[in-house]
Amino acid sequence: MATSHGMLISNNDIQPESLVDMPSDIKIVEEPSSKIPNTSTFKLEKEDHTVANWLRMKLHQNSLVKQCGYRVPHPTQHRVEMRVQTATDGSGREVPTPQAAFVQGLIGCSGDLRQFHELFTESLEAKGYSTQEYVKTFSQ
Repeated sequence: MATSHGMLISNNDIQPESLVDMPSDIKIVEEPSSKIPNTSTFKLEKEDHTVANWLRMKLHQNSLVKQCGYRVPHPTQHRVEMRVQTATDGSGREVPTPQAAFVQGLIGCSGDLRQFHELFTESLEAKGYSTQEYVKTFSQ
């Protein structure tokens, strides 16, 4: 007997704690490939396309990242699997490990957030708001 799509969603076991990061959670796990050199798969728990695509774009800015892509194994699983492969770009620079490239991508995303926060704060102040007033106004 086939199950309708609506039943799959209504019978889903998604709990709030399955979406929120807890202090004891292991957020990222690396699985190095045994078949392809300089390749690892990173499993990001409790993340989705938003973070994965942003990180993928950052990794593609690194000329030593040969391949980077991600997948969401199943829509009801809040996990992203990202594969990163590094290789030389012909410049003679040392090839970083996939982990080092991944960390550089995360640092780049962190820098983007910092820049966004600064621009957002400047924009609020230019309009006469303080950050505290703005947060108070929209949290009610």
